[in-house]
Amino acid sequence: MLSYFCSMQFKDVVGQKDTKQLLLKMAGENRIPHAMLFMGNAGSGTLPLAIAFAQLINCENATTDDSCGVCHSCRMYAKLSHPDLHFALPVNAIDDIKKPKTDDFIEQWRAAYIKNPNLSLQDWYDTIGIEKKQGIIATEESAAIVHKLYLKSFEGKHKVLIMWHADRMNSATSNKLLKIIEEPPGNTVFILITERYDGILPTILSRTQLVKIPKIDNDSLIKYACEKYGLDINKARNMVHLSGNDITELMALMNQENLSGQMEHSFIEWMRMCYKFGTNYKVLYSWIEDISKLSRDAQKNFLSFCLGAARECLITNMAGINHSRYTDATFNGFERFSKMINADNVEPFAKTLEEAIYHIERNANPKILFLDLSFRMHRILHMKF
Repeated sequence: MLSYFCSMQFKDVVGQKDTKQLLLKMAGENRIPHAMLFMGNAGSGTLPLAIAFAQLINCENATTDDSCGVCHSCRMYAKLSHPDLHFALPVNAIDDIKKPKTDDFIEQWRAAYIKNPNLSLQDWYDTIGIEKKQGIIATEESAAIVHKLYLKSFEGKHKVLIMWHADRMNSATSNKLLKIIEEPPGNTVFILITERYDGILPTILSRTQLVKIPKIDNDSLIKYACEKYGLDINKARNMVHLSGNDITELMALMNQENLSGQMEHSFIEWMRMCYKFGTNYKVLYSWIEDISKLSRDAQKNFLSFCLGAARECLITNMAGINHSRYTDATFNGFERFSKMINADNVEPFAKTLEEAIYHIERNANPKILFLDLSFRMHRILHMKF
């Protein structure tokens, strides 16, 4: 049993002033949709916002600005152990758990969230030992959800089901949940969270109220960096700029667990190998072997990073290095490499990466995919205009 907790109030969610006001207005006017879809980029605080809203609507002494944080309900929320708060999370089989569902990992989830409310999907996979697999929300989860939500409420005003990364539902799960999402039991609230609007079935979208979560604003994130990490304002501003206003990435940078730094190095090395493909193919084959061993989500994250890097290359070429997120100080060799990606080849470069992400999602063989991708990148980098 967990013996620690963290605050789940709006005041603890970084930034998002307008979104908080919208949610407070819903609660204050008692016009709470029975199904909501929180959509926002990674690192925008969608999960902490969802939990803070759930705590608010179950608080015994809520104010116009926030939950009280001290009543019995709020104390239970602080440990994620309120009996009327439920989660659905992407999981996969491990050891003797062949048909997994969220309840099989709930203690790990509570500990992981309380340690870091802005954890990434990859952080979660690492926590439960499926870092080389893709998590899904399978049909076993849908049966568990229906069972829980049709039970009588234990002690809260509302039963709340928070589905994190709802785009990880397979079609069978989505179809099984259609009826309960459309006509839920009384005082039940679904909060679906996603980074990908197109990853949710239209039949689910039509039954939810969309709440768009923007990126965290500069001032709020700079203030957070100063207060949490003791940075001076100039250093904080640089770190926020480098993180792309992604609080998860900012924390990784500050904790020196910089996944982005690893990606930067891997991206540059891969591009060099692609450019010199015919002279050093053995090194490239070794690189392909290594990246093929990663989970599909890690492979997709890397290619998504490459897409972002291509954008920064174009910005550097057109507006100068000072307008890019990257400099040679933070991304060794970036300015020199950026000249390779320009207005003439950025479109086929981006399209090729997007196609690769699409095929990874559909379980393409990673060795074949990355070998073919490297051939194509070689041709793009050598295009003549």
